[in-house]
Amino acid sequence: MVKNDLDTKVVQVLDEVDKPQDNMIELSTGVILRGKQAPPMTLITIMGAFPRPKPPVVLIKDMGREMENPDDPDYLERVKAWGTEQSNVMLSALILSGTELVSKPDDMPGPDDQEWMDEYELYGLSMHRENPSWRYLRWVQHKAAVTADDIKQIMAVVGRLSGIPEKAVESAEQFPGGDKKDR
Repeated sequence: MVKNDLDTKVVQVLDEVDKPQDNMIELSTGVILRGKQAPPMTLITIMGAFPRPKPPVVLIKDMGREMENPDDPDYLERVKAWGTEQSNVMLSALILSGTELVSKPDDMPGPDDQEWMDEYELYGLSMHRENPSWRYLRWVQHKAAVTADDIKQIMAVVGRLSGIPEKAVESAEQFPGGDKKDR
């Protein structure tokens, strides 16, 4: 009888492992997105498009050679700005290629509604109203995912589905701008 109980537990564990994980992302606004794998080559290409800044080189007279100065204040600012930009671009890629709209509250404008785009235009930001991908991305960032937890949830689900290590997702959240509510 003990062996039978053990077999039952093994079967239960295997059943749980075989069940697909919930890929639905319910945001604080009531919007539900379906998470999906973002194409790995897209993510790699995006990461490669934003190389880390190189530290400045200074001449060390006593040693008679040039050396990198990673403590240069200007360089540190450029690295910080690079981290923010890379984090924001990666988040955009995860949203655009790793989510799709399942449902939204009836009283909320959707990605194709003019109401939110008119509001967005008042910010003075560049717009591409004709582009459905741009509308979806900006709608998610500015209307659907309005809290830091919403952003973390998108990053966690799409990151998991895309094979991005959890530590990489966590480090992206640490960059300034990684937790902005006003995306």
